[in-house]
Amino acid sequence: MLTFACNRRHNGLQLENSIRFYACGVSETVNEYLHYLGLTSHRKTAVHALRSLACEAQDKIASCMAISTDVAPILCIDNLDMEERIQIATVGKQNRMFHGTWGYIHIPSSDLMDSLNPNDLTLTAYHNALKNVSSLVIDPNFFLPNDDDQEHHKLVVKSQIVQVMYKYVARPSHPKGRHPLHPPEVELISHKKPEIHMLKLMNESDNSAEGIGQVMDALQHQTRLDPADFFGRLQLIDGDLGTAQIFNAIRVLRSPSEHCDHSLNNISFTLGAAHTLWNIAHTILTYHFGNSGSMDDLGVWRYLEALGIPPEKVAQKKDFTKMLQYMEQVHEATLWYCLRDVMGHHDTVIQEELPIIPTAKWNYMVDKCYDRFFSHEARRAARGFPKLSNLLTRLQDFSTVIEANRAMKRGDIGRLINVWKMWSIMTQSLPGLTHYSAYLPRLILLLTKILPPSLGKLIRHSILVSPSGRPNHFVAKDFLLETHNYWLKYFYTQGGIGTQIDRLQALFSSNIPTVSHWLLICNFPEGSDYCIYKQLRTMFDSLRLDSGAKHIQQSHKPLLTLRGLERFQQMAQSNGILTINSSSGAPAPVEIKNTYIQGLILLQEEISTKANELGRFTMHLPFDEQCESYPSDPEDQAEPKGEPNKSPSIRSGSPSQYSMDED
Repeated sequence: MLTFACNRRHNGLQLENSIRFYACGVSETVNEYLHYLGLTSHRKTAVHALRSLACEAQDKIASCMAISTDVAPILCIDNLDMEERIQIATVGKQNRMFHGTWGYIHIPSSDLMDSLNPNDLTLTAYHNALKNVSSLVIDPNFFLPNDDDQEHHKLVVKSQIVQVMYKYVARPSHPKGRHPLHPPEVELISHKKPEIHMLKLMNESDNSAEGIGQVMDALQHQTRLDPADFFGRLQLIDGDLGTAQIFNAIRVLRSPSEHCDHSLNNISFTLGAAHTLWNIAHTILTYHFGNSGSMDDLGVWRYLEALGIPPEKVAQKKDFTKMLQYMEQVHEATLWYCLRDVMGHHDTVIQEELPIIPTAKWNYMVDKCYDRFFSHEARRAARGFPKLSNLLTRLQDFSTVIEANRAMKRGDIGRLINVWKMWSIMTQSLPGLTHYSAYLPRLILLLTKILPPSLGKLIRHSILVSPSGRPNHFVAKDFLLETHNYWLKYFYTQGGIGTQIDRLQALFSSNIPTVSHWLLICNFPEGSDYCIYKQLRTMFDSLRLDSGAKHIQQSHKPLLTLRGLERFQQMAQSNGILTINSSSGAPAPVEIKNTYIQGLILLQEEISTKANELGRFTMHLPFDEQCESYPSDPEDQAEPKGEPNKSPSIRSGSPSQYSMDED
């Protein structure tokens, strides 16, 4: 403090504090008082430092995008809407809604790139793979599990039963020899901390083809590349379904292009794993939610109410993380009651201390629970009994959501793709997922059948990242972007320091990175360099560390309380959720169709009645001649008579091959 008071150029600590206080929402009045005490620099100095950091971040973006010649760093973008409020409205100064797009670039790790074949990552290899789509035979077996997948799915469901058994029912006498708590790994991603650089917040007029065109131009401008260089190489982009649809719309409008380097055929969109999970899980929840106005209804709302969770708040599209946690609680509570019924303990008093039983008996109860509630024979026997059939169908559907969520946290992209294959069938019959019923199978075909092996592996291993570099702490890249959106959209605006959109664009958007940036290099009298290696979020999180405390990153896991289990048991016993018939006087429930079997039936009908209907699975794939010279005369562009458009072939198969008797 004395050194800073004597010479304001000795401001390493003060400048760090000024940016820290700016990032933590300290008001300007408090900052002025701390500046008067010599603990921090002036707020204008912090703003100037952030502006310099933003320029450095933009230079870093340009240098990273200019390194690769074949495959550019992967982009991840998402829409960002916020309202800029004005306290006193005047002419030309009104409340306005800002529509923008934000994202980051993800540079794959060197270990991953070394394991790939460079010849498969070229633009030529990508085009050659897409040209083969016209002759691709789409076989429904691409989305059906083989024998190994079925056995793995059985182990997945058993692992869910095992976890409930271990946490809430009983413990084995010897851990060795019991069923594992986690399913076998399929294709695990490295948990190395990713290298990510944030882009500058971009303007977008609206969610239309014109708006996505503005975003593409803004991305090209931030990379400081010529249009021919930016659009003339393979560019992988992660985004949600809506962004992919709008991009495909503008690509259709620009096709054909006389300049292939300026076209959008070299850009490949990948669906964000988090948005896919959220939307499909919400649809499954709504499908089984039931009628909360009927007291005889046994939909999910009744289970949520028994656990003390307000049902009306779960179905809202506001907090998808809590929605997944509530679905997991309902699923585990149902499994808990099923296990107690299998063991004959449904009438016993629930105790906090779990009993210890022999390991062989412990495994036998898990196997018996699976055979009774998850096997093909159990679902076949429940046909004609809507009450029990609806419960088994919900257990099957919810198990896919739980598995997808756990596979993403584990970083096992192989397990996640297995769930996506099941969802590709289920979305054919689930209401409200018309676009996912085509885009999700299209993504699976790209990753497993169409793209070269190394390029497919690059995309698969870039869908999930571990921001902290720890195993079992993976998130989807679009989920990571949503987290940064929260900091930009809510924290800084509600703190009163970032309510101006221009300030968010110029100062904050580029300074909320996942990787750290150099903040300051200042010279001390001895001539040594004082380096501060911080970021805005790091400064916020390191308050406890710098004050001498310990910062612990918590992993929030949904747990069932003893009181919640007691209330759930009362509800389950009073309604007889595991019985075949309804209670006396109660109307018979309407049987909910198995979405997986219904999806297979619809696929079989499409194959048998419409030969090229499954061509929608390859819709919007630019598998035409990428760089051919298109005729300038519109009449010459007309399709020659007698030469129909090329479309993927469909392998129909016999009815016995795709039996609808069981899933």
